Amino acid sequence: MRRPFSALTALLGAALALSPFVLFPVCTAAAAGGGHMKCWYSGLFITAMGVVVIAAALCAWRGRLVAPAFAVAAAAALLCWLVPNGVVPISGDGWRAGLCGDASHACNTVTMPAVGKLVAGTVLVGVLGLIAGFLRRDGR
Repeated sequence: MRRPFSALTALLGAALALSPFVLFPVCTAAAAGGGHMKCWYSGLFITAMGVVVIAAALCAWRGRLVAPAFAVAAAAALLCWLVPNGVVPISGDGWRAGLCGDASHACNTVTMPAVGKLVAGTVLVGVLGLIAGFLRRDGR
């Protein structure tokens, strides 16, 4: 039962990884100082977490740590929504992940609604895979 959930999780993880720069691009304009806008850093984070989701799905596919792999996939996907929306702040020297202040920018109108749907699907599949992993361990 883990393989269908693993395959779907990997597919959603790939869509999540490709969403900020390929499928639903974030803002392409430069910030006032000439650097990248906050949404660009959020896009990098979402891409990295999409790769984590894929790696967790591959672990579950192989039958290694199935329940924890689905939990990691769901948590990584959830972070893809929490970080850009400022619930979990991430910043460094001169940069900060987030969304643009203008509601009409691409990151607010295109990228984040799509990422939100991908996150919801990934978390749902991750929770179902987690439950299936626990049921399999119990022998049911």
